[in-house]
Amino acid sequence: MRILFLFIGEPHQIFHALPIAAEMAAAGSDIEVAVASAGHLPVVEQVAAAYPGFAPRITLLGQRGVSRWLRERAVIRHPRLPILLGALRFLRQFDAIVVPERTTTAIRHLLPRRTRLIFTPHGAGDRAITFDARDRHFHFALVAGEKSEQRMLDAGTIRPGHYAVNGYVKLDLMRRLQTSRARLFANDRPTVLYAPHFRRDLSSWDRFGRDIIAWFAAQDHYNLVVAPHIRLFAEASDTDRAAVEALAVPDKILIDLQSERLFDMSYTSGADIYLGDVSSQVYEFLATPRPCLFLNAHEAQWAGDPDYLFWTLGDVIDDLATLPAALERAPARHSRYADAQRERLAESIGGDPAGAAQRGAEAIARFLAKDAAEDKSGG
Repeated sequence: MRILFLFIGEPHQIFHALPIAAEMAAAGSDIEVAVASAGHLPVVEQVAAAYPGFAPRITLLGQRGVSRWLRERAVIRHPRLPILLGALRFLRQFDAIVVPERTTTAIRHLLPRRTRLIFTPHGAGDRAITFDARDRHFHFALVAGEKSEQRMLDAGTIRPGHYAVNGYVKLDLMRRLQTSRARLFANDRPTVLYAPHFRRDLSSWDRFGRDIIAWFAAQDHYNLVVAPHIRLFAEASDTDRAAVEALAVPDKILIDLQSERLFDMSYTSGADIYLGDVSSQVYEFLATPRPCLFLNAHEAQWAGDPDYLFWTLGDVIDDLATLPAALERAPARHSRYADAQRERLAESIGGDPAGAAQRGAEAIARFLAKDAAEDKSGG
C-alpha cells in the first residue's frame, strides 16, 4: 500500500504531520512525501533529521503547467488547487493521501475509489475554523484532544470508527528537535511574546500592533518579541514588511515576520508572558503554563463563547491603556489561571504529547488495514 504525505499549504504544517510519516515508515509502511514548493524542503529535512533512518522519496510539485505559470508571475503565491489538479496523475497512484489541510478534499471525486483521504490537524485552537464542514469528506481523521473531538462529533464532521485521538504531534516533535534553546535576549528582563492572528477581522494587529511596539520601546522593564502568524504578512510588500521590521530595538524588541522561527516554537518556548488575541499558538505556549494576556480589539462579546475558551486562561484587555498594569500583575495573578491552563491544555492536546506521532501512525495503519479488509469495491 503506497501512502503519500502531501503538503500544499504553508511550511509550518509539516511539523504537524511529517513525524507521523516517520513513525509509519519505521513500522514498515511505504511512505512518500510531496511538497508544493522548494521552500518546504528545509523544513522536511529538519523534521526528517529528528528520525534517524527516515529518508522518504520526496516529490516537488507544481514545476510545470498552470501552477508554475501562476507562481512565476506572482498571480497567486500558493496556488493550491492548480497544484492539485496539475498533480492528479501523480496523486492517483496512491492508496492513501495524508494531509494537514482541507483544500485536497476538492479533488476527492477525481481520485480512484481505493484512495483514502486522511486528515491530521495543524493546530488545536478554539476557533470555529477548527470544525470545518469539509472534514466530513475525509475517510479518516486524527484529532488532537477531547475538546476538538467532542465539538467535531457535535458538528458531524467526524464519525465513530473514522477518527482517532492521538495528541499534539508538533509538541511531540519539538521534544526531539530542541533539547536546549539559546536565549532570545542577552539580558535578564522578562520577555513578552506578542503573537497576533492573521485574519484582520479577528487580529489585534491593525488596532494595537504599532502602539504595543511603541510602548515597549519606551520602557526598560520588558523585552518584546513580535511574532505574528506567518500569514499575517505573507501578502505584504517588501516595503511594508521593512517598515515594521525597522521598529525593532537591539536587545529589547525582536520583530520576526517570516522566518522559520515563527513556527518552530523558538518564541513560544522562550518567552515569559504571552500577549495575543485568537491565535492557537497560545496552546503551544502553554505546554509550560505561564501568564497570558489577551487583547479584545474588536469588542467581542466573548464570555461563554466556546470560540474564545482560551480567553478564560488569563486577563482580557479591552483598552491598551491598561496594558502596563496588566503586565505588572500578570505573574502574581497566574495562580488564578494555572489549573485551568493545565486542564484546557489537556483537553486540547490530549495530555502528555510524548508519543503523539506514533499513536497517529498506529491509528492510520489500523484504519487502512481494517478498511482494506472490508473493501468490497475490488480496488
